[in-house]
This record gives sequence, structure tokens and C-alpha cells, in this order.
Amino acid sequence: MRGDSRGVSPVIGTIIMVSVVVILASLVSVFVFDLGPGGQPPAPQISVSHELVDDGSGTGDQSIAVTLESGESVATDQLYVGGSKDLDIGGAPGSGDEAAKERFASSLETFTESSDGSPQVAIGDTWDSGETIYLDPVGDAEGVTVRIYWNTEPVEGVNPGTVKGEDSYKIAEFTV
Repeated sequence: MRGDSRGVSPVIGTIIMVSVVVILASLVSVFVFDLGPGGQPPAPQISVSHELVDDGSGTGDQSIAVTLESGESVATDQLYVGGSKDLDIGGAPGSGDEAAKERFASSLETFTESSDGSPQVAIGDTWDSGETIYLDPVGDAEGVTVRIYWNTEPVEGVNPGTVKGEDSYKIAEFTV
């Protein structure tokens, strides 16, 4: 009996050693492949509508009114807009708020492009359902493709601003 019991100890030791190696390999793979918690937040899901409106200049030019129809409220400091033409973002024409003006157009416009960091678009710190922003593209607004992006970190600077961080998501796109 003594001869048989000595062979059990090395088998149990081997099984324990293999188990420890498998557990360590699993832990290392979680960190290497970043499978654990703490990933970037998902982009907000929104739905927008758009229409052409008189830009208030008296020349017959039009701006694009973009309304958040449904979805999550989105922090304006994490939003920016770009188009197939340079454009400017602003508040409603004739409202007294800083209206969108073609002469300030650029390829990327932040929702908070004023120098004091408050939203130029006159919608507050968040873009909520029912609120409208106005875009004035260079030249004719017909046929312009507009893309609205959300960034995981606040966009820094003004006109056009600097997108920081690695994750930016297109959350809306349409052609006028």
C-alpha cells in the first residue's frame, strides 16, 4: 500500500500547478486585452431633424436648422459638427443670440465656440430634445452633408477647436 500512496502526491501537485498557471494566464489576458470594466462610455443615441430657414441677412440666404427630436441629453462641450462645406454654428437668426454667420465658417465647429466657454448655440450646457441649433454653410445650403460628432472628452478651444482623446463617434448625419 505504501508504494501506491506515494504516486498520488505528485499527481495532485501537478494538477494544482496547472490550475494556478491557468488562473494567472486568465488574469494577465484580462489586463492585456482590456476585457475588464472601465472602458469608454457608449456614444449617446439621438435622432435629429433638419430644415432650411431664412438666415436673417435679408439676402435670401438660408441656414440649416437642426433640432434634436429624441434621445439622450448630450453635454454641449463634447459635441462638434462638420460638413461637406465649411460652416458656422450659432443660435437662431434674429434672436439676439450669436447667430451663425458664413464669414466665421470652418471645417469643424464646436457647440461651445465662444471665448468664455458658454454654448454659442444658445441651448445651455446640454442639448435636449426640442432644442435647435443653426448652421450657416459657405454658399448655398442645398446639398450640404452635415455630421454631428460626440467625443468622450470635452472639445477644447474655439473655432474650430481641438478634439482630445481617442474616441469620437458620429452620432448623426444627413444631407440637406
